[in-house]
Amino acid sequence: MSYGYQQPASTNSWGSTVQQSMGGAAPMLNYRYIEVGYRFVDPKLEGANGSHGIGIALVMDLPTMFFLKGTFNWTSGAGEATTKSARDAEYTLSTITIGGGVYMPITQKLHFVGEVGLVYANFDAEELRKSYTDGGIYIRPGLRYQVVEWMEVQAGVTVSSASDYDSKVFDLGGYFRVMPQLDVNIGADFGDQTRTFKAGGRLRW
Repeated sequence: MSYGYQQPASTNSWGSTVQQSMGGAAPMLNYRYIEVGYRFVDPKLEGANGSHGIGIALVMDLPTMFFLKGTFNWTSGAGEATTKSARDAEYTLSTITIGGGVYMPITQKLHFVGEVGLVYANFDAEELRKSYTDGGIYIRPGLRYQVVEWMEVQAGVTVSSASDYDSKVFDLGGYFRVMPQLDVNIGADFGDQTRTFKAGGRLRW
């Protein structure tokens, strides 16, 4: 009988064994990553065409099942020419969210996620006569499901107290592992004031 030393398996904050594949890569359903990507935003505002920009999200895990999350999104677009000018009317839309949440594994591959935080939005479109600065509290229940080793899908609903910006948003996204800690993603958000289509990358660690 052998009593040789066996290296203990790494554990997560729940005390359970962390299932890592592809040479010890961070699992897809983790809560420590940065995500950067392109965004196309189509506001539901008469005279405003779609805008193009960038989105950044940072998530950091906390002890047990909690995490912190912050996002920054910025896009710039043009609208139809106004009576004051022959050129198109330009506008920008920027949003910031700061919050946190909790995740609860239903199974090893399916997590329920709940988020709560603050949202700030600034829509600058003076020539379109529709500018606003809005803020409020948001909550977002959602699901994360790892379909196979290299693919994850997410879905959620965000409800906020904002009055001018989106007060309700349904989001859907897919992530595809291309390297042990790097994923590419595509997704869409459908709000009551904007529609957003996005693509980018996510680095996990």
